[in-house]
Amino acid sequence: MEIKIRQIAIHYLEKEAKKTKADIDYSNQPIEKNDFATNLLEQVHNAINSSPSLKNATFKEDEENKFTKTLTQYIENPTEDKFDSFTHSLDLLKEKVEKEPFAKGGYYLFADYTADKSRYLSVILLRKKPGINIIKKGGAYVLDSTENINIEKIAMGLRLNFSIYNAEADDRNYLALITTQQDGEVSEYFKEWVLAAGLIKNSVNTENMIKIVKTIDLPVDDEGNELFGRGEFHRAVFEYVNNRKDKRINLFEIGEVFYGAEQKTALRDFADANGITIDSEFKRDAPKWKSLISIKASVPGININVDYDKFGQNGVEIKADKVIINSKELAALMQRQYDQY
Repeated sequence: MEIKIRQIAIHYLEKEAKKTKADIDYSNQPIEKNDFATNLLEQVHNAINSSPSLKNATFKEDEENKFTKTLTQYIENPTEDKFDSFTHSLDLLKEKVEKEPFAKGGYYLFADYTADKSRYLSVILLRKKPGINIIKKGGAYVLDSTENINIEKIAMGLRLNFSIYNAEADDRNYLALITTQQDGEVSEYFKEWVLAAGLIKNSVNTENMIKIVKTIDLPVDDEGNELFGRGEFHRAVFEYVNNRKDKRINLFEIGEVFYGAEQKTALRDFADANGITIDSEFKRDAPKWKSLISIKASVPGININVDYDKFGQNGVEIKADKVIINSKELAALMQRQYDQY
C-alpha cells in the first residue's frame, strides 16, 4: 500500500473516568511527514479496514457544528492553517466529554492522506495504554518510532472517503466509524461531535449480506473444486449465524470459516469491489435472514424449491392439504411447455 500524507497532527485531550474536568494540550507544530508517520497511517488505515465494528455513516443533513464547519472550510481550501483550525474543533469534543462521567481522554490523531491513490481523512482516538509511547517534542506530539499501533489501542475513529463524498451519483455512505468498546457501539458523544448519521439498519445490512452470499464465488478446495452447491452454501451460512448465541453476523469470521484464514476478507472484499455498503459486523434481522434459505419438498413426479420469503399470498400458500402457487408467470411457463407435448 502506498501512503502519501497531506496533513497530520496529534493533540492530547486529558480526562479521567468518573471526573467531569477535561483539558486539551495542543501540538503547536505539525508532525514531520517522515517514514514513521507514513507507517503509522498505514497501520491505522488497515486497522479500520479490518475492524469488526466498522459502521458506515454520513454527516447529518441540515445541521452543522464546529467540527463540520471547519472540515468543510478545509476541504474547500486545504491549507495548513485550515487543517489546524479543523483539528482545534477538539474544543467542542472537550465540552461534550465533560458532561460524560465515564468518558476518558486520549491522543487524537488527525490525518489527511491518500492510500493507493484514494484520498481519506481520519480522526482517531488512541488510548494512553502501556506500550504506547507518545511524547511532546519541539511543540508537537510524536509517537516513538519503535511503537507498533494496533486495533486494541484505537478506541474510536472516523474515516471520510473523499471519492464517495464528492461523487454526485454515488449514494453510498462515505463515513466509516469504528470502536473497540465491548458492545461494538461508538460513543454518543463522539457521534455528536462529528455529527454522524445515516447508520445502516440491521435490516439493510441483512439484505446486503444475503445479496453477497447469493452472488459471491463459492468456496473451493485446493484443487479448485467447489465445496458446496449454491443452495447448500446458503443453508450452511444461515445455520452458522443462527447457531451463534448473539445471532451476529461478522464478515471476517464467516469469511475465515468458509474460505479459510488466508481469505478471511473474502466477503468484505467482494462487498467493496461490487459497491455493496455493509457493516463488517451487525445483528441479523431474523425475518429477512430467513429469505436466504429455501424450502424443498418432493413427491413422485413433482419437485418444489421455494425461497422462504416467497411464502404468502403473493407466492406459495399452504391451505389445508393443498399447495397453491400464486404466479401468473410460472403458470404461463408451465402451460407453454405442457402444450408442446
